Amino acid sequence: MSEIMQSNYFQIKSYIERNGFPFSETDEQNCKRMDVQHGKSKCVVKVYNTGTILLQGAESKLKEALDQAKNAIENEEDIGEVLPFEIERFPQLLRERIPDVDPIIVRFMEEAIIAAKAGANLGCAFLLGGASEKAILTLIDVYTKAISEDKMREQFVARTSGRFISRIFDEFKRSWKSSLNKPNGHVWSNDLEIKIENIFQFCRICRNEAGHPHLPPNLDKGVLLANMGQFLKYVEDLHELIRYYQQNKVQF
Repeated sequence: MSEIMQSNYFQIKSYIERNGFPFSETDEQNCKRMDVQHGKSKCVVKVYNTGTILLQGAESKLKEALDQAKNAIENEEDIGEVLPFEIERFPQLLRERIPDVDPIIVRFMEEAIIAAKAGANLGCAFLLGGASEKAILTLIDVYTKAISEDKMREQFVARTSGRFISRIFDEFKRSWKSSLNKPNGHVWSNDLEIKIENIFQFCRICRNEAGHPHLPPNLDKGVLLANMGQFLKYVEDLHELIRYYQQNKVQF
């Protein structure tokens, strides 16, 4: 295996593994072959002794993603800037899975992905934080309107009006934990921190680091991408709560 073949082969293989695509490897004359699959889509990747990368297969999102990685490698660009396949599709998946998702959330996610691809980690973190805050505020607005007792609702509004998002979320969490009805019964009360709070706090802290110049930014791109990878599920969980409180009153 030539040096350039070895370099290009391990780069494209690393990209495939990073995305979690199932694949198999075989040796062919003058090339290394990988058969890659994602859902129903299949693609053959061949890396030749010259370093040339050849893609074979029907047009698909999988082939499009592999072609991006191929072009980055052959142009001697940093393949680390090629985002994981699923993250690239987040805006589309948000619209498909949550038809009533706020367009502001989708727009911020689109811009965050553009920033991440450009290596602008601070911009990505700030935009991701904006998308997260919009989703949280949407939930809390629906929750507030669902509080059935006027006095309880007025007290909640008084505690949250004009506050920073961290304080608003803390007040929501206290109110939520004391409420009697939750989706799927008691299990959701134990899952609030896991399903929502961990991602919310990460996005909030990263946005603060990116948006306040007196704080030294220390954003690792790998950690940022890992949390972006959970953002779709985070918004889906938020909308599960939103739909619940659109249909049910908050009871204490």
